[in-house]
Amino acid sequence: MLVLYLLKKVPDQHPFRLSRLLFLIDTECRRRHGKPCTDFDYVITPYGFYIEGFPPLLMSIDGIEKIETKDEEGNPVRGFFRLVKDRNVELPDDILSVADYVIDKYANLDDQELNSAVVNLPEYQEHLSRDGG
Repeated sequence: MLVLYLLKKVPDQHPFRLSRLLFLIDTECRRRHGKPCTDFDYVITPYGFYIEGFPPLLMSIDGIEKIETKDEEGNPVRGFFRLVKDRNVELPDDILSVADYVIDKYANLDDQELNSAVVNLPEYQEHLSRDGG
């Protein structure tokens, strides 16, 4: 599964970041191969998007664990998902090349830059127009 591969290559990610990388991978797959490589349903707004039910999906994947860091009072400060079990991830070569391209190009951006990279894509704007946003 693509999410496992992402967490192997780019550890400890918040669902916000994972969803952006997945959108970018789907967009690049559509450009190269005429169709996305996932079946995620992206809920599009002018300033960002989300994947319905994404955190519960992440928690349901064997080998992925939700990690929360807390402040001195025990209040959650930051949450992210971590690959805690080494899983063999085999992706088709065409998807692997797209995933590696997206990781190399976007994984080091901060959250704002990553979101901007997505919402400024022509394909994002097409989704937005089509979905009535």
